[in-house]
Amino acid sequence: MYFSFETIPAFVWVFVATFIFYWIKKPRISKNEPPMVPYKIPIIGHTLDYIFNTENFLAGCRKQVNTIVGNETAHEVYSTDVFSQADELRNGVYPETLEQVVKTVREGIAAKLPLYTGRMQKQLMISINKEIGDCSKPKLVKNDFLSMIARPVADVLVGQEISKNDDVVKAFADFTKDFSSILAIPPILSFIHPKVHTQVITLPFRFGWNPTLKHMITLKKYLKPVLEKRLKDKETLGDKYEPPLDIIEYLLNDPEYETKVISDDYLNKICEFLFILVVVSIHGTARHMSFALYDFAGRPELWDDIYEEQIRIDKECNGELSPQHINKMVKLDSFVRESLRTYDAVLTIIPHRCLESYTFKNGMTIPKGRTVRIYLMDIHYDSTAYGPEPRSFFPYRGLENNFPASKTDKNYFVFGSGKRACPGRFFAVNEIKIGMHKLILNYHIKTPIGKIEKKIRSGPFSLPPANGLIFENRINCKNF
Repeated sequence: MYFSFETIPAFVWVFVATFIFYWIKKPRISKNEPPMVPYKIPIIGHTLDYIFNTENFLAGCRKQVNTIVGNETAHEVYSTDVFSQADELRNGVYPETLEQVVKTVREGIAAKLPLYTGRMQKQLMISINKEIGDCSKPKLVKNDFLSMIARPVADVLVGQEISKNDDVVKAFADFTKDFSSILAIPPILSFIHPKVHTQVITLPFRFGWNPTLKHMITLKKYLKPVLEKRLKDKETLGDKYEPPLDIIEYLLNDPEYETKVISDDYLNKICEFLFILVVVSIHGTARHMSFALYDFAGRPELWDDIYEEQIRIDKECNGELSPQHINKMVKLDSFVRESLRTYDAVLTIIPHRCLESYTFKNGMTIPKGRTVRIYLMDIHYDSTAYGPEPRSFFPYRGLENNFPASKTDKNYFVFGSGKRACPGRFFAVNEIKIGMHKLILNYHIKTPIGKIEKKIRSGPFSLPPANGLIFENRINCKNF
């Protein structure tokens, strides 16, 4: 057969086109891995569907998941050391201190939770008075509840003296907002490689632009004299020194943060750690507090029943809640659990990285280095666990099953699962319940449209509605 010189480029282009087509279609998986979902668009794959239509996209991939694990295998990710949250976080904007964070929350907060109860409700009432105040006439309040949650968190982290300062409370709330806005950037460059997205969103930091730096300066300003005074008191009082109950005192006694001089380097180190605690303790709690209030405000049929429980408990404790009284809020607790279950996130926020090749019990294998995300909606809307209408909001589902809001199980992954369950979940749930208890006692709360407000979707994540809530004083409200 004769080929002219002019036909060679045509064959080259056919070969290149064939190779590219084969490369796009070729499965990028090893033996026994879950099958790849065929690309919808060459090169960028499913990026657009993942960002703008996550729920339907993952629902369509239900039987062909790759790095998204659903109801059948999610518990294995949390129960084995093969999957690491810390390793994935180190590739982002968190320092390598996750284990220290977990230890501090578990020992310094969760283990001493009853001792914080009185201080928590006092700080929440200060926030309620400041941010909502007198509503003798119906008042539309657009509040993300960051500052309201930040005040009791500040009390626990940096102590009662510093938390009285509104600048510190504002710094905690604003830091959470600024940091969260960076994390909320859609991963539009992840189709090239996940690390590309991480490198791009952290690029401003490497060139000196840091919107969180001003909050660090504020905290250092108020923290330094308090730390110096504590070190001096320890030295002069010896055994007579009475240690305050807060996290900065816990850290001063921790070998990792023990010091004799409060230098600038030490201040930077301890403030960086404190702000990690700020993000993990304020962001999620404030968001779920908002979800719960919108869920309550949009369901008039529940108002009287839940209000009556709060009135009864308020009379029993004479306005001063104890841990025992908080435990008696069984209807409110069940309501909060259902709000947490149905907040409509498609995936969990924190991914996991597979540290070595792992084979699930169903025979599927995940290779070393693979990032795994939990398909949260598949777990929380499982009809086997939650009946034929798993998406329906049944406020007393937890009450009927004797499952409190802070209890994790294989069908409830808001706080993770197993040994990796969030150690701060007890504090967070108590904070939400105390806040709602006080708000329901003091106000009639409703949505502007008089029914359930639609949540805001941001890729695979869900945000509370932005239309605000209407607050109106209850008659003979004793707190105002």
